[in-house]
Amino acid sequence: MFVDKAHLFLLVLKHMYESGVKDAENLDRLLEKHGIRRGAEILELGCGIGRVAIPLAKKGYKVTCLDISDMYINEARSRARGEGVEEVLDAIVADAWRIDEIFPENRFDAVYMIWTTLIGYHKEKEKDLELLKKIQRITKPNGLLAILRTVNRDLVLARRICERGNIPVISEWEDILVIERPEFDGVNSLLRNKWEYYKRENRDLKFLGEHEFTLRIYSINELIDLAVEAGWRLEAAYHDLVEFKEYIPGRSGINIVLRKPA
Repeated sequence: MFVDKAHLFLLVLKHMYESGVKDAENLDRLLEKHGIRRGAEILELGCGIGRVAIPLAKKGYKVTCLDISDMYINEARSRARGEGVEEVLDAIVADAWRIDEIFPENRFDAVYMIWTTLIGYHKEKEKDLELLKKIQRITKPNGLLAILRTVNRDLVLARRICERGNIPVISEWEDILVIERPEFDGVNSLLRNKWEYYKRENRDLKFLGEHEFTLRIYSINELIDLAVEAGWRLEAAYHDLVEFKEYIPGRSGINIVLRKPA
């Protein structure tokens, strides 16, 4: 999805780029709410084309952003130059599961992942635990990890599977149309999905390609338990990132803030 078929998802990322400004504004307020000020050193894992990292850098943070796709990172670097933040934004092509080899211990004031990034893609709880431990190693004592806008097993069951079943979901971004074909394995908590990409040409749709992926999804308490096992401490769980309302069972995605003990 992010390497061999990276060009397909790039179509979505480009159309979503402007929405990153609002995400960055919300993240800026979230960081301030939890004691992280502008000027702090921040890491984004799974940054795509920098739609959140770049506007966050423009707010005064020192941002490092990482993605496994060289196509996305090249796009992020180009956009960073165009927006004048190349001096305070370092975009790196790397596998997130090797961050402990890339960055020194206790480097970052805060780390964040947004939009169902990284967690669950290896499908094994042990791999996610390994990642959470590695993130903690490179985060400063008393630093933060924010896992935001991440799919919640309870929400998938309540809204997607129980109400509608495994029916296709159609999303549109201007001239790009994506059809998702999900199948949920409730026994193993695996969401298998196929995305088909089309481009509107007048009244016709031109097929551009497709990719499939399988994602392990967690309930919020499962993910929190995993993070605690990795050494993190839960600080907050939110329903949204606008008003920071408290988590609402069955209605909220996963928006959790974790702190590394001092």
